[in-house]
Amino acid sequence: MRSIILPLAAIGALSAATPALAQPFAGPFVGVQVGLDNYELQDADVFAPGDKYDGLSGNGAVGGVYAGYDMPLGDTLFAGVEVNASLSGAKVSYDDTADTLSLKAKESYGATARLGAMLNNSTALYAKAGWVNTEFKANFNGLTASDDEDALVLGGGIETRVGANTSLRLEYNYADYDDTLKNNQIKAGVAFRF
Repeated sequence: MRSIILPLAAIGALSAATPALAQPFAGPFVGVQVGLDNYELQDADVFAPGDKYDGLSGNGAVGGVYAGYDMPLGDTLFAGVEVNASLSGAKVSYDDTADTLSLKAKESYGATARLGAMLNNSTALYAKAGWVNTEFKANFNGLTASDDEDALVLGGGIETRVGANTSLRLEYNYADYDDTLKNNQIKAGVAFRF
């Protein structure tokens, strides 16, 4: 009898010290992420009536940090909030010998809410929506200017726990800057949970 009770007590102590697998996305977290950034002009009259910059696009690397908090909504759903900051190397360029244009994305700050659903006991799909503010630097025919632009952000991704305090994610985000400039990002991140 004693040989059965001791192993059962040890299993009970181990399971009490292990986080619940049904709710792996709960509490605060911080993370880092890197990825690819793409900006595209969507309006023909960006700088002056009649100019033809519609469809110009530029790519670059993006990297940053994020922090947030997740809250379980039962065994299979969770909701969360997140803030982020990033730096981009994306640049749109144009030169037709008469006009030259260079538009660079610089730093961005944002906040999103997300809703997730568990696929199994460690992996979830999530959708997110929120706001981002990005600083852009432009050079048009030698004249330079900087401007901050706000955008609605929509996105989604997949995240999986790989340990008691670590999760990996892959996500896609789309931002619309006043129907003039569109942004697409694919990012991979690693988060540390508390």
